[in-house]
Amino acid sequence: MIKEIIMPKLGETMEEGYLLNWLKKEGEKVTKGEPLFEVSSDKTNFEVEAEKDGYLRKILVQPTETPIPVTKVIGYLSDSVTEELPETKSEGEVKKENKERISISPLAKRLAKEKGIDLTKIKGTGAGGRIEKDDLLKISRGNGDEEFERKSLTGTRKIIARRMSESKKNIPHYYLQAEIEMEAITKLKEEQKFSYTDFILRASAKALSDFPLMNAIIIGEEAKIYKKINIGLAILGKKGLLVPVIRNLEKKSLAQISQERISLKEKAEQDKLSPDDLRGGTFTISNLGVLGVDNFAAIINPPEVGILALGKIKEIPVVAEGKIQIKKVMRVTLSADHRLIDGAYSAQFLNRIKEILENPKE
Repeated sequence: MIKEIIMPKLGETMEEGYLLNWLKKEGEKVTKGEPLFEVSSDKTNFEVEAEKDGYLRKILVQPTETPIPVTKVIGYLSDSVTEELPETKSEGEVKKENKERISISPLAKRLAKEKGIDLTKIKGTGAGGRIEKDDLLKISRGNGDEEFERKSLTGTRKIIARRMSESKKNIPHYYLQAEIEMEAITKLKEEQKFSYTDFILRASAKALSDFPLMNAIIIGEEAKIYKKINIGLAILGKKGLLVPVIRNLEKKSLAQISQERISLKEKAEQDKLSPDDLRGGTFTISNLGVLGVDNFAAIINPPEVGILALGKIKEIPVVAEGKIQIKKVMRVTLSADHRLIDGAYSAQFLNRIKEILENPKE
């Protein structure tokens, strides 16, 4: 039996991915559950496992910097090496047949790869239009010595760039800011040995339960309002920014939240997060306060409708009961999607988070 190998769709909004590497060669035996190829998405790189035993009979798509639509067939598995395959040609074979080959010297080819230069836009000055090294150096230098390094956006970074641009373009963001006194949480933190982030995750989950429109995603013209609360937490991992998801927070104790956060952080640092760890979020928290940032506004992580940006907790003078007191205060910014969330609703949601954090024992 022939089995199609497709570019997997991981999450409702994933539309394309990048094929990084085949982990088996054509004709090799494959065992179910064995890593077969590696893919890059907007979240991270991950290995895709074989869905059945058999043989990797045909590779249709080679690793490329061109995005591949999800569900596109990229190869075939078969039960035996003698089964007849569908009449198909690999992309490499098609390119060979359409032989509008670019004539280029080996040195120029290597330089183009290093610099990320699109050869289709270069007019060669060598014999028969052959592209030479000097042609590329002219492009690189322009009219003088370059004072910068060119770096092409590739793989995961390229998809993140596109998705964040689409988020700002397509989602009508608006921003609400608040100052939250953290004195009570600081005392609890010292007593119970949990982190500020743990308390903020729990407070956000409670507020999301009270204001369920914030716990939603928008796909096309439909909003899905979730009962389960799955909060994504932006973490700096081994290969850059990742957003692993802590699930079902509405059912978890502070200790369980803390344990899961630590586990996901360690997995991110070791580059061991799975695709399941990174999908299914209904709200996101981004904490740059731990890096010394006082205040910032974050871009909504589509298809979600809100993201909470946490600033640094710092001691500032606060007027309370006619007196100036020094208190620990955190500045937060809520970014919300105006297609679903009105300003008054998001203000109530943000005030609820503030209320829970300032009065954690109530």
